[in-house]
Amino acid sequence: MRKLRKHLLNLALGELAAAICFLVVYKMYLDLGTASLFALSFLVFLLVQGVLYWVFRSYSTGKEKPLLILKTLILLRRTNIILAVFVIIIMIMLAQNKRDLIVSMFIYVFSVIEYINYYWYRLSYGKSGFNMKLLIQAGLQPSSIHKLIKRK
Repeated sequence: MRKLRKHLLNLALGELAAAICFLVVYKMYLDLGTASLFALSFLVFLLVQGVLYWVFRSYSTGKEKPLLILKTLILLRRTNIILAVFVIIIMIMLAQNKRDLIVSMFIYVFSVIEYINYYWYRLSYGKSGFNMKLLIQAGLQPSSIHKLIKRK
């Protein structure tokens, strides 16, 4: 049980590290403008939700069930849709140039894929993460968060 909890917390740390790395890379190399900053903020917000999920899973291996985190994930699932619409409108309105808009759209699309992967369908299969062959063979399976929320 202890080993499983440690593994789940490592997954949470991995999500957190990814969020921090995206911020550092953006600031050092891609500081393009307002549109890309909004898109990146949305992506980091989603990654933090991944951290919450893995923390929830690590604590739910024991006797205590962190219901506050579960309720937060349920609320965030709904909030993300509203936020996604808001972010794309802001991106289009505040893009400082074409490059800012194009980069922000790429980041935004990645964010939406991450949202789908977290809350709706599992898009990563195999040890390497994304494996199109395995995805086609297995078909779209509900994500872990989706199953968890559905049971609630």
